[in-house]
Amino acid sequence: MVALVLIIGLGWFSVNKPVTSPVVNVEKVKVSVSLTPLSTPFFVAQQQGFYAKQGLNVEVVPCRGGVHCAELLQEGAVEYATTSGTVALFNSYYHDNIALLASFVKSSNDLKLLTLAPNQITSIHDLENKRIGIIKASASEYYFDFLLISNALQDLQVERVYLKPDDMVNALLSDQVDAISIWEPYGYRASQLTSLPIINLGTEGIFQLTFNLVTTSPVDALNARDKAMLLAIEEAITWIEEHPVESIALISEQLNIKPEQVEWSWNDYIFSLTNDYILLSNLQMQARWASERNILQGEPVDVRAMVRSEAFSDFKREASLQ
Repeated sequence: MVALVLIIGLGWFSVNKPVTSPVVNVEKVKVSVSLTPLSTPFFVAQQQGFYAKQGLNVEVVPCRGGVHCAELLQEGAVEYATTSGTVALFNSYYHDNIALLASFVKSSNDLKLLTLAPNQITSIHDLENKRIGIIKASASEYYFDFLLISNALQDLQVERVYLKPDDMVNALLSDQVDAISIWEPYGYRASQLTSLPIINLGTEGIFQLTFNLVTTSPVDALNARDKAMLLAIEEAITWIEEHPVESIALISEQLNIKPEQVEWSWNDYIFSLTNDYILLSNLQMQARWASERNILQGEPVDVRAMVRSEAFSDFKREASLQ
């Protein structure tokens, strides 16, 4: 009888004892994310819990453009940053710790060279001695020079007015500059702030902008945190493909802009996690441009030391086996 009581008692205790959750090591990480629809995967990953699924507690740190995002990375304020390939290139020149893990979106129509109809500028040839608003050492500057070269106008005399992204539209509308080289959604913003016709002097498809995830890493292989970040972003991209309407609504709320503003250029975006020869070739062209224009002194930057192509390929193989 005593033994039976003990067995029953032990059984009751095992059923009713408090259940303790297993201890999960969640790594805290910060990523500086540019406030543009291009960055949609990072906001989706946060809202849909894809970071947590990979064991990450991610804080998204908003920033105005890839230049600012990269600055936060070099200051040690974040562990990752989103930047254009041009910004990553310049950072690789001034710092030897930049690692481009992957590109997560590309667009052949995000950058534009805009002017107002009253300026009576109808082609790039009309920019002689004009003031051009440019974001220094960014895709904005590379795109402008690339347009000049493509039109055999590399010797065209212009005044470069270096501005911050948020100052570009106002500078154009207030006649501080005659044209601006800028990315979306600033083109849409300009169209909403003036009744004057806006002319795009650029050429769609002439340059493919990529936005990339970069970090500071001295080693070639991706660590566990890098892989977790990439897996979360890849899952977010899949979600975007399956839920375009919801994705537009989400990023519109995050950027505090109307959905129509996102829809303005949404079809120009190709969200895909890649790190291939096309990306490397694009960066090599930009490296030669920076060297030939003496924007960066000396020989062109060896972008192969920055792009983790082999490490990314290993990551994709491992992911496919899971």
